[in-house]
Amino acid sequence: MPEAKRTTKKTNKLGRSEWIDAAFRTLTESGVGSIHVETLAKRLGVTKGSFYWHFKDRTDLLEAVLDKWHDQYVIAKVDEMGGDSHTRLINLLNVVPRKRGSKHLGGSMELAMRSWARYDDQAENVVAEVDRIRLDFVAEHLRAIGCTEEEIEARAFLIYSYVMCQGIFSFSKTDNTLEDIHDKVTEILLAET
Repeated sequence: MPEAKRTTKKTNKLGRSEWIDAAFRTLTESGVGSIHVETLAKRLGVTKGSFYWHFKDRTDLLEAVLDKWHDQYVIAKVDEMGGDSHTRLINLLNVVPRKRGSKHLGGSMELAMRSWARYDDQAENVVAEVDRIRLDFVAEHLRAIGCTEEEIEARAFLIYSYVMCQGIFSFSKTDNTLEDIHDKVTEILLAET
C-alpha cells in the first residue's frame, strides 16, 4: 500500500503582542472606547478564546497598551542611532515624519493617549510620566551641549512641543509647512546661547 501523504496545516499562534498591536491600531483609529475583545478578535480573525489565553480581561489588555506606550520607542530609536548629545537632539528632531500623509501613527497615538488620559486616572498618570521622561531626556542632552540651567526647561519644552507637533501635522490635510521649515526650526532650537 502506498504511503499516505502527510499534510501539514500551518497554524499561526496569536501571541500577546498581536493583541496589544491590534489594540494600539484600534486606539489610534477610534479611541479607547472602541477597544473590545469581540472587535479585536474579529480584526485578528480569531475567536475570543485566544484573548483569554493571554489576558485576564479588557482591563489587563489596556494596562498592557499603557505599558507598551510607556516604553518610549522614539527615545529608544534615538539612543540606538547613537552619537553625542547634539547629534541625538538632531536625531530626535528628525525621527518623526513631517510630511503630510505619513503612515507613521505617532501623532494619532499621541492624540489618542491624551484623549484617553482626560478621563482615566491610570492613563493620565502614564502620560504625565512619559512627558517627564521625554522632557528629562531632552534636558539631559541640552545640559551636555552647554545650555544654561535657566534656559534648559524652556528649551526642552519647545523641542518636545515641536516633536509632538511634527507627528500631529504629519497626518493632517495641511500643506508640508513643517517639512519646509524644519531645518530652520532645528537651527533655532539648538542655537548656542
